[in-house]
Amino acid sequence: MLTAHTYNVAGLKLVLLLPQEFDAGKGLPNFKDFVLGEDAKSAEAALTLKWVEALTLPEDARLLFTEDSDMGRTSYFSCGRESWFSLDFVGCKALMRVTEDYRQAIFSIDPAAPTSGVLISSLMRALFAQIVLLHDGISIHASCVIRDGRAYMFLGKSGTGKSTHSRLWLSAFPGSELLNDDNPAVRIFPDGPRVFGTPWSGKLKCWRNVSAPLAGIVRLRQAPFNSFELLDELQAFSQVYPGCSVLRTDSFLHDRMCDHLSVLCSSLKVGMMDCLPNIEAAHMCAAGLLEGVLGIIR
Repeated sequence: MLTAHTYNVAGLKLVLLLPQEFDAGKGLPNFKDFVLGEDAKSAEAALTLKWVEALTLPEDARLLFTEDSDMGRTSYFSCGRESWFSLDFVGCKALMRVTEDYRQAIFSIDPAAPTSGVLISSLMRALFAQIVLLHDGISIHASCVIRDGRAYMFLGKSGTGKSTHSRLWLSAFPGSELLNDDNPAVRIFPDGPRVFGTPWSGKLKCWRNVSAPLAGIVRLRQAPFNSFELLDELQAFSQVYPGCSVLRTDSFLHDRMCDHLSVLCSSLKVGMMDCLPNIEAAHMCAAGLLEGVLGIIR
């Protein structure tokens, strides 16, 4: 017997069908704020992920690539028109088969395993990053704050200090708040881009179902000084691109991501910030985004 768990992430309905004995409240605490109300459950699902008791990777499945992260090891395969994902985290394994349009998927996992909830959340994150591309959106690896009702995203290589810079903004500008610390999602609407909190926020438990208009993006680099440069559209595209989540072996999805990113880079300010982890960096970054013109602030 399966139980349906329905969520709203970035305005998209996600349905998760799990064994009745799986405690979603305990196993998926990061989804608590995203539970969809009864009045909206009749809406069409953008994604449905269903648990099955057993699933076997086909012998002719072709390995595309493997990556390691704090969520374990993920391997991506293709077989005909379907995609397969294999996850391994702290002794718990999951296997998932995904339809060509990424709207339907089935997966197998031991629901009683201590880390099963972590893997189920990771499967949903991997699928969401693809499906949001079909709804004028992008999942971006970044930390994001809201100041005066507008959102600002900070990107950079791991260890650059995205979270630190967000905390500096919270200290520098009273009333500011953290929207998400690792995987916010951006969707493009007729009135402009909007950034959404998601159930995935890295090590910080910032699982907030909130959103705000996106006003700026900044790529951070550690340096022994503070310097801000506002980028033109081509520079902006190249600096934001590495932080965008997409299965790059899928040319259709990759093209959609590039199209959305082009719109983003032409509709808001994007900057490059060389910085120290001090309050002056937050003030300079904000000044560059809010007041700066194309050029450099030192």
